[in-house]
This record gives sequence, structure tokens and C-alpha cells, in this order.
Amino acid sequence: MATEGSSVRETQHRQTNDLGPLLSLAQVSETLLSEVEIARLYELILEVIGRETGADMVSLMLLNERTQELCVEAALGLPAELVGAATVKVGERIAGRVLEQGKPLLLTDRRPADRTIREAMRREELSSALCVPLKIKGRVIGVLNAGKTGPESPFDDRDLELLSILAGQVAIAIENSHVHEATRHRTKQLAALNELGRVVISTLDLDEVLRLAMHSINEIIKAEAGSLLLLDETTSELVFRISLHGDSQQRAPLTLQVGQGIAGWVVKEGEALLVRDVSTDPRHYRQASKMFGLECRSILCVPLVIKDHVIGAIELVNKLDGDFTDEDLELLNSMAATVAVALENARLYTELAEFTRELEKSQAQLVKAEKLAATGKLAASLAHEINNPLQAIQNSLHLVTQRRSLDDSKRQMYLSMAQEEVQRLIDMVQRMLDFYRPSTESQETVDIQEALDDVLTLVGKRIQHGNVVVHRDATGPLPPALGVANQLKQVFLNIIINAVEAMPTGGDLYVGTAWEEQRGELSISFTDTGEGIPRSDLGSIFDPFYTSKPKGTGLGLSVSHGIIERHGGRIEVKSEVGRGSTFTVHLPSQSRRV
Repeated sequence: MATEGSSVRETQHRQTNDLGPLLSLAQVSETLLSEVEIARLYELILEVIGRETGADMVSLMLLNERTQELCVEAALGLPAELVGAATVKVGERIAGRVLEQGKPLLLTDRRPADRTIREAMRREELSSALCVPLKIKGRVIGVLNAGKTGPESPFDDRDLELLSILAGQVAIAIENSHVHEATRHRTKQLAALNELGRVVISTLDLDEVLRLAMHSINEIIKAEAGSLLLLDETTSELVFRISLHGDSQQRAPLTLQVGQGIAGWVVKEGEALLVRDVSTDPRHYRQASKMFGLECRSILCVPLVIKDHVIGAIELVNKLDGDFTDEDLELLNSMAATVAVALENARLYTELAEFTRELEKSQAQLVKAEKLAATGKLAASLAHEINNPLQAIQNSLHLVTQRRSLDDSKRQMYLSMAQEEVQRLIDMVQRMLDFYRPSTESQETVDIQEALDDVLTLVGKRIQHGNVVVHRDATGPLPPALGVANQLKQVFLNIIINAVEAMPTGGDLYVGTAWEEQRGELSISFTDTGEGIPRSDLGSIFDPFYTSKPKGTGLGLSVSHGIIERHGGRIEVKSEVGRGSTFTVHLPSQSRRV
């Protein structure tokens, strides 16, 4: 016997057929495709199917690609506890069969069906059933089910055709909603990355960067606890630099070997890792959880990488509002890249600060002292050079996060621009780190042209601000020199800065290189169009602490002269007041020394 609800739906179904299914479908399509909120979309889908087919019960099931199971996402006429809980494996029951075969199915008492299908209908107390696949670009993403419990007015081919047409519209509507959700989720992620970047670049204190980074990451991904581990290159151990459990900072006398535990594995392999159940993963180091008083269920861990070199890892434990997802892993990876840059900047700052303190203790280290002086001369230009990409990154992220009307191509363009500027900052910091890191004093093969390129790049903004135009001239390929690359770069930097300062209103700087084969020497010349040096001063310019500048240290040329002498070379100077100066560095080639 048909229920009252069933009679009402059948009456509505007949009325729809009387009005014309094409008009009804056009209205349905417009409604579905205009809705982007997923919960409201599911509600509309069920209402439409119930109205158009006269079904007693309707359900929408979507495929979980990870588990390969169909899950009930929404239902009408079914117990509420089934939604979000009931699952069907591929090939099982009616829905699983349709998912596997990708073809619609109409079942009634009058139509033949195999024993398994008949048993499924009896178990679900259905007299008539419809099940059609939801397809996007040939890929089945779920199924639509409609059922009747009474024997009256079973589904027919017209209902099957109608539900199949609706399924196409529903699949597109769901895909559109997923795209909208993904875009909105991505926008939130970009905003979170922007905020994290803003926070971690607000200080150059390493401990403060660590604290701010972990607080921000825990809040954004909502983890119960998190740790940041750094690799101690001296001992090759991973050190827990900071661990947070909620808002409380914890410390434990614990280190890991590379390869030990989840974090050790991540550092060793250089790959991110999501462990949904640590009890089944032999890599989990349970002693660490005990020391921090945690009942560890799941772990998200990503490497911290600078210039393809793994410097540590970020590890999160137990998500507070569900389970860690692949999206969390992707987001944490992006955050780790930002944190790694901030850590490297803080480490560079700490290294330079310590370097400065050491220089103040001993005047014997004149080479290092002159590097510090050169840093001061370049500071304003470097700050300007760093500020430009930061502004570009900020503008790009602002456009992505604030303008919802941006299409995907423009959004991707702005993200690519921001990524390029981040790489530019990384390269700039690395150049500074390579130049100012204390030398090991070991000699090696040096490409003079490459060394000149590095120095001119480093001092580029200083040259630009001084309105100086650089002209490069090379007479041909040069053989390599044997020496300490950073010390030779320091000599070139000192001479170039002196040349720029000798042209206060701008001018031209000619940098030439040549191979003097008969003498077995490389010559590197620097000619400026500046004020020149009085003949009476030429004999004293290489003396320690001699300077004609009101703010000079008098060490630059003296240090440079000593460096070149230790390399077995010499520096020659020619100058004319009012016309400029030429400094020529002569170095023995590697072949001559051999």
C-alpha cells in the first residue's frame, strides 16, 4: 500500500510530466548550476530528484578515491545516521555495481536481475529502484539512487532517462561546487602563507623566528602539538629546537639521528610524510612521544630545505578537528619553505652579528674587518634591493587574496610572480652568505670571470645608486687561477667600491681582463673616470690606516695588497687628478704555478 508521502510525490511527478519534462529540466539545470554552496546544492539535488521521479527515498553517494568506497553524502527518506557513515565498496550492492560498470540501472519486479541484485532489493525493501552514475569527463565520481517501496507506479524507462539527464547536470554542479570550494580553500591557504611570511620576517632573532613560526603553524593547521627540529652539522644529529603543546613551550633533552623516527626519515629522504596511524608505522619513535607526554595518533612531517640542502624538519602531531589531509601536507610544505628562508636569514644575521663581535675583539683579523666595512657601504643598496621583491610579493598576494573576481589564469600568474620574487630573495641572501662566510683559507681553482660576475652582482645596487655605468671588456678566454675565491672577491669588491666613491656624481667604470701568456699572468683592470689620486699620495695608498676619506678605515687597499701578495701577484696603480685611476691586479695562472 502506498504511503501518503508516496502519493503526494507521484502526484507531483505526474504534474511535472504534464507540464513537459524539457521545461522542468531547463529550470532544474539553471537552479543547480547557479548554486555553489555544497550543503544547499545537495539539498536541491534531493528535492529535484524526489519531485521529478516520485521516489520515496533518494540518496547521493560520492566516491572516496583513497578508499575506493561510495559514501552517502546526502539522503531523503533514509535514517539520518546513514549520512556520512554508510559506505559501499566497488562492485557491491546496486550502487557498487553501477559505479563499477559506469552504466545506469532500472530495477522493478517485472524486470529480470541476477540473484545478488534481487537480494539487495529485498534487503532494502524496494519494489523499484533507479541508480545512475555521476560522470565528469568520463570519470565516475559517484551515483544517484532513487527507490520506491510500494508496488504501485514503479519506475519506468522514462524515469531512468530523466534521472540520467539530471545526473549529468548534478555532476557538473558538484564539480563546479568543488572547484569553488577548492578556490576558496586555496585563497585561505595563501592568506595563511602571507600571514606566516609577515610574522617570521618581523624579526631576525633565531629563537624568536622559531617560536613565531611554530605558533602560527599550529594555529593554522590546528595541531595538538608541533616541533621544529634543526640539523646540527657538527654532530649530524637532529635537535628539537622548539616544541609546543598547545600554547605551552616544552623542552626535552632529546636528539635524533638522521633516519631515526618520522622526522629523521623525512630529513634523510628529503620527502614530506603523512602518517595517519602511527601504531602501524615502524618508523615512529615512541620514546619521543613519552618524553613530551603525548598520546600520538597521527603525524605530519615536512623537511626544511634551503638550496636543495635539508636543514631540519617541522613535525605536527594529532590534528584537533579531524584527521590530517593531503591538503594539510601541501600547506605545511609551503609554510616550511617560508620558514626555511626566514631561518636562513636569521641564521645569516646571527652569524654576521657574531662575526662582528669577534672582529671587535681582535684587530689582527683585518681581512674580516674590511668585509664588515664593505657591508656597511652596501647596506642601503642591499636594503633597497631586498625591499623591491618584498613589495612585489606583497602586491601579488594582495591581488590573489582580495580580488575574488580574478580568473584562474591571472591568479596563477600572480602566484608565479610571487614565487619568482621569493627565489630572487633566496638567491640574494645566498650570495651574501657565500661572500661573507669566514673562509677556510684552502686554495682552489678560481674562475676569475665568474668571481667578477659575483662581485658586480653583489654591488650592483651600489653602482646603480652612484650613477655609474660598468663596461666589461675581455680579450679572450682566461685560464683558471689558483687561490682563495672569497679573498679575491674581496679585493675586487674593495677596488670597485673605491672607484664608485671616487665618482660622487657618477661616471664610467671599465673592467677588463686579459691573459698575458708570455708572463703566465692574468690581469684584471679597473679604470674609473673619477677624481684621481695626487702623485704625492700614490706611494702611501697601500699603507695600513692611510685614507683621504673622512669616514674611511684605511684598511681596504692595505688588506687587498696583502691578499694579492699572498697569492703570488701584485697590484699596479696609475692615476691622474681630474681624469681618473686604473688599478690592475696581476695574478699567476694555475698552469704557471704547476
